[in-house]
Amino acid sequence: MKRAVIYARYSTDLQNDQSVEDQFRICTAHADRLGAQVVAEYHDRARSGASMFGRPGLSSLMQAADLSAFDIVIAEAPDRLSRDIGDLAHIHKNLTFRAVEINCVNGGKIETLQVGMYGVIGQMQREEGAKKVRRGMVGVVRSGRSAGGKAYGYEPLPGEPGTLRIIEPEADIIRRIFELYVSGTAPRTIAAMLNAERTPAPRGSKWNASTINGSGQRGHGILRNPLYNGEFVWNRVRMVKDPSTGRRVSRVNEQTDVERRDVPELRIVDADLFAAVQRRKAARAGPHKEKLPRSKRLLSGLLRCGCCGGGMALVGADRSGDRIQCSTYRESRSCENARRYYIDRIESQVIDELRMLFADTSVIAEYVNHYRAERRRIADELRRDRSGLERKLAGAIDGIVKIVEKISKGLIEDDEAAFLLEPLRAERDRIKGQLSTQNGPTNVIELHPQAVIRFRENIESLSHVISMKDAEANANVVSKFRELVAAVIIHRTEKGEPYALQIKGHLTSFVKSGIVGDSDGSGRGTRTPDTRIMIPLL
Repeated sequence: MKRAVIYARYSTDLQNDQSVEDQFRICTAHADRLGAQVVAEYHDRARSGASMFGRPGLSSLMQAADLSAFDIVIAEAPDRLSRDIGDLAHIHKNLTFRAVEINCVNGGKIETLQVGMYGVIGQMQREEGAKKVRRGMVGVVRSGRSAGGKAYGYEPLPGEPGTLRIIEPEADIIRRIFELYVSGTAPRTIAAMLNAERTPAPRGSKWNASTINGSGQRGHGILRNPLYNGEFVWNRVRMVKDPSTGRRVSRVNEQTDVERRDVPELRIVDADLFAAVQRRKAARAGPHKEKLPRSKRLLSGLLRCGCCGGGMALVGADRSGDRIQCSTYRESRSCENARRYYIDRIESQVIDELRMLFADTSVIAEYVNHYRAERRRIADELRRDRSGLERKLAGAIDGIVKIVEKISKGLIEDDEAAFLLEPLRAERDRIKGQLSTQNGPTNVIELHPQAVIRFRENIESLSHVISMKDAEANANVVSKFRELVAAVIIHRTEKGEPYALQIKGHLTSFVKSGIVGDSDGSGRGTRTPDTRIMIPLL
């Protein structure tokens, strides 16, 4: 008898969560008709089929396929697997290579021809749905209502979808920000003042200069929002999904696609004050703004503040060189680390410490031991959490069983039973959802002697990389360096004191050197350890 797994998915939180159980039911019946035994069920709740990213159920299914854990994948329809033609073809190609068949309740066995046909249909339906939503939003905007999105200073009017009203306390803060800026106060100073006064921020816990400044091209930010001037502007940007990462990114639309409507009843800032702010912004930006080259330094993006965990940004230079400072301090003054550090000194200190570190390659074994200990700690936490959830799930199921028994014995009425069953079923489904998102225990990696030999062979080239003194390191140098260094933590010290740095690394270099293997002796071959874990190197 062939082994089958079932995959179910529904798209958004607005759809019925019971949809997954309904799909399981009809797919199980389809498996019976095929004479296959269902060995596992995978699902993704409230996940779009537009991308393979962010779908742990599908990811787990593909990993199980790598282990030859089943022979057939059963789904209600091909669009449950994916509504993107490229992703559906990729799934079919990988499963076919592993001799796994895709068989759908609606469509039967999926061959190459059907992949192309269903992939095109699914993608066209998804894109047409997006167009219909967009047409509806255009109608809402042209009627003078909001098509969505929350702007600081406004709230929706109950019972009137799309209609906004002004929140006066927040409007007073907006007017104050405009007045301070036009009088010459910098956005960073304004943010620091608001934070010192414990004024609630629009999002998060702190005001930032970027919240006030925003983007001139996209029209974001308090100082640039035309709604405060009584003009509603919609469709300035559109969201597209990066096919390589699955992340949504914004793109600026053509001005001809932008919808504008006057809404004088929503004006917060006087027209003259708004215009004065825009003139000041224009004078300090655009073609008059100083063009600074994008940093290509070896440690760009790797530096972190030891006080708040925020990034470190260039803040200009003096006679001794370029300097960096905590971005959080500069943006909102909410970090205690106000010191400025010379980037050249940090680079030299990092390079010198790494050179000393790799003078003795036995440190590699100690490094991997740290990694193994961290993985075991995480696995233990996951097991404890899972055990607790499983106990709660058993309790919810037991409660449901007891109520059903009372119904069968006529001890309680149906309406009373329904009232008692609803919270228990909701608790059961919630816990099942949490359990489904947890990965099982992961084996730690072992350090193989051959890997150490290979890594030692690469020490010379690595030493050359970390001894580079050129700030404009090429892409190859940066890539090799970042295979080892994950972050450099800069701890707070007083002016005149030596810099206190902590270098953290990940296992990318070791993976490429062959340090991959299961510690349980299962002999299933190599696998990739979790390189997201950062272990102190020094």
